[in-house]
Amino acid sequence: MIQVARFGLWWIRWDGSKYTSRMSGSLEEFRELGFDYAVVLGSSGVNIQYTGNAETDAFNLSEYLSDTMDMPYYVTIPFSTPSKEPRGNITGSFEGSYWEKWIDVFTKSSDPNLKGFYWSLENAWMFKDDQINRNRGISHGLIQAMSEKIHNAGFEFIWIPSACTLKLDGTNIFPLNNSECKNCPGAYEFFDYIFVQPNYYLGKGENVFSDYSDLENYLRELQRLKSTYHAWNVYLEMEADECVIGGGGNCRTCYDPENCTRLAGDYIRGQLNVFGRKYSQRAYYFRVTFDVLRHVDSYCRSNLGVPYV
Repeated sequence: MIQVARFGLWWIRWDGSKYTSRMSGSLEEFRELGFDYAVVLGSSGVNIQYTGNAETDAFNLSEYLSDTMDMPYYVTIPFSTPSKEPRGNITGSFEGSYWEKWIDVFTKSSDPNLKGFYWSLENAWMFKDDQINRNRGISHGLIQAMSEKIHNAGFEFIWIPSACTLKLDGTNIFPLNNSECKNCPGAYEFFDYIFVQPNYYLGKGENVFSDYSDLENYLRELQRLKSTYHAWNVYLEMEADECVIGGGGNCRTCYDPENCTRLAGDYIRGQLNVFGRKYSQRAYYFRVTFDVLRHVDSYCRSNLGVPYV
């Protein structure tokens, strides 16, 4: 029997002296909405403390999470500083790096709710030379060493890359060998779960989806590549935000809550139409407002006959 697991993004903020939750409700409500795991993260490093000392930074977050997170969670490994520079040498040795020291603090934690780690760099092309040259990528050797350390300590490692492209075979989710990325392994080899962000709902940047049929084709291509490489740990992230309830957000038709709701529901509709079911493992981005989930859930139950989460 396939185990169903639902991961929800849980946003926090460092205010200069302490951590606080950015979410609209409690962890109890979060669990009642159907989530099995919380993925704890900030925003591009801005909301994760940075002193330059990894042990200090990790310890303060670990203490906060030990005190506040009473459900299984994955903790972020921050890639960037608040000034958007990498926190370590992106082509250097993992041993002695900021990231190794960060992970070390958490692996020595006695918090029973700590399930594993989340790699915060969302760049689906992160191993490519041009991304590394612009400080937007990282060597695959460093990620491999990071993965080995996490797994050897008995924890899991997850990634949620942004891949708004109909050419998924050109990303580093899967193996790549060209002039930009010679003999680059597929990132799926290093992570326990990868939840790909299609960005079908979102409006930032250039949206490659002309209509709903493109989303179905995206899912078919994702499944083809999973089958080709036996990458059965690659799944999908659901995407929605406050636009579905008339608030501000990043929906590509945010002026139209009804259409935004349909776009959010299309992630479920696409899985049902292409696979006949929802993926057994799913991650959810909904910004910070629980009413977003309740609203899209009502839509999915009424129009698709299944719950959203």
